[in-house]
Amino acid sequence: MLDLRVHFLEADGSLAPWREQILAEAESTALRVAAAVSETDSAAPIDVIVAHRKDETIPEIGIAGSCFRRGLVTVTLDPHNVHFAGSLGNKEFSRMLTHELHHSFRHAACGYGLTLGEALVSEGLADGFDAELNGGDGHAWNHAIADGDWLTLLEHAERELWADTYDHRAWFFGWSRYGKLPRWTGYTIGYHLVKTYLAANPGARPSRMTATPAPDVIGEAWPRLKALMAAAA
Repeated sequence: MLDLRVHFLEADGSLAPWREQILAEAESTALRVAAAVSETDSAAPIDVIVAHRKDETIPEIGIAGSCFRRGLVTVTLDPHNVHFAGSLGNKEFSRMLTHELHHSFRHAACGYGLTLGEALVSEGLADGFDAELNGGDGHAWNHAIADGDWLTLLEHAERELWADTYDHRAWFFGWSRYGKLPRWTGYTIGYHLVKTYLAANPGARPSRMTATPAPDVIGEAWPRLKALMAAAA
């Protein structure tokens, strides 16, 4: 059993109406995640902060997540968001928690990474882990690149793959003082990069790739992804 220790932060607003559901979903997520990952990954407890934060979530769902080190995951909720109730009903809390738990395991194994290439793989694996456990084909942020833009963006990313000075906010959120990239470009490239790797390695699963080095994924999947997008152009 994965030991998730849930803590509610409610200085900015009560989460009482949703506490029971959140705790139940955290418990069911812990059971499914523990059954999928290695004993090493599931051995250590993880603090899960659930915070009421108005206007600090993904606007399309009213929920967001983060994980900056092993053993600490944060999921923020905005009950004022018009999409929040529907998102909870669609198990978006469980999906976000699943994604962030993969980050926690990866932080403990090989780290999130300091370069664009490492970030693409870490995010792609986390979204792939969500798809593996919860089904579906990702979220809107995994399908945010227009067909005609793929090759240009892949070539742009290729020039920065191993630079530790890359602009994370620009690649993943479209925010930059130096000119914008399409919103969620990094999430989309990472997700499809991992999908390409998994297609070429049928026995591979994100649940068992928490320690897989980014160069292993990129070295095999990047040329395949470029070829797929070139053929579709």
